Amino acid sequence: MSHRITRRQLLKLIAAATTTAALAPALHARAAYPLPPDPGDEEGDNGAIDPNFWVRMGRAIHTVTFYEKADPSSARLDTRVRDQSFLIIGEVRAPFSAHNDLWYKTLLGYVHSAWVLPIRVYPPQPLISDVGDWGFWGEVSQPYTDAYAEPSLQSRRIYRFYGGNVLHVIDAFEDGQGVGWYKVYDEFPPTAPTHQWLLARDMRRIPRSEMAPIRPFAGEKRIEVDIEAQRLNCYEGERLAFTTLVASGLGGATATPTGEMSVLLKQPSRHMCNHPYPGGPAPLGDLFDLPGIPWNIFFDLSGTAIHGTYWHNDFGVRRSHGCLNVSQEAARWVYRWAYPIGGYEDDFIQSDHRVGTPIILF
Repeated sequence: MSHRITRRQLLKLIAAATTTAALAPALHARAAYPLPPDPGDEEGDNGAIDPNFWVRMGRAIHTVTFYEKADPSSARLDTRVRDQSFLIIGEVRAPFSAHNDLWYKTLLGYVHSAWVLPIRVYPPQPLISDVGDWGFWGEVSQPYTDAYAEPSLQSRRIYRFYGGNVLHVIDAFEDGQGVGWYKVYDEFPPTAPTHQWLLARDMRRIPRSEMAPIRPFAGEKRIEVDIEAQRLNCYEGERLAFTTLVASGLGGATATPTGEMSVLLKQPSRHMCNHPYPGGPAPLGDLFDLPGIPWNIFFDLSGTAIHGTYWHNDFGVRRSHGCLNVSQEAARWVYRWAYPIGGYEDDFIQSDHRVGTPIILF
């Protein structure tokens, strides 16, 4: 019996799951992918879907409202609560806030982007039973998945990982029911074990090609960050190679530092947390505990970084504890483009001002 489904079937299943989610707020996104008996399609779409096919979906970070038009004064059509997901079918620009006019068009109506995480959602992934001596880099390929202390749904849940989170997979296991699990390494869990388990079907192996350097031989690379404009620009000489909005530090003790710096450390995955240790100093700002932050570029010794963000989607305004929040896709691009260049099997890549891409913040 085939476990592969067609592109058209997958889109139909996602649409159905979007409707079902209204009745089941805790619905896991993988419920959108039941396994049909055969990939035949009466509409003529007989191409079997492969595990690398993806659709763009949105995950509600907080409760969000859907409107008849891209206008908060238009009729309210629906709502979704935290961690519910829906298909994104387009984007429009319309006034909302002074810094963010991006709306998503969905089957439920129009929703403003600020508290919707856009993610690539893939079909259930096959278990890679032999991960090799080092393992591999994986990214969560569903809107969310839970991490457990042991490879069992009955064990203690430690964290919830979200779509786009990057993790180092170091082992694989298939339980007595034929369910595949991956063991992931967590390099900085404040109160949790250093290894956790998650369902293999929810983790996509990142191919080497998606971590390969972008234009590694381009000369005079530099990153300029305009704090006032909340914009990051990547240059190759005088050529603007890439630009994206950021969310920088709020100010005061959590302000983003300015001046001439450089890339000091790159990490595909980082667990960032400011929970105090016994006897340690009080944290600055609100407490946070964020595992699996993707595509980190550290540029000062206090730990300030450019990195992907999955707890908001509202760039162009100051809102961080000092780091430069960017979208997960923007972070991946900058990570691959900036020096130093490392190998696929590197948990971190160290550098200094002689090698690291210069970063100018003003």
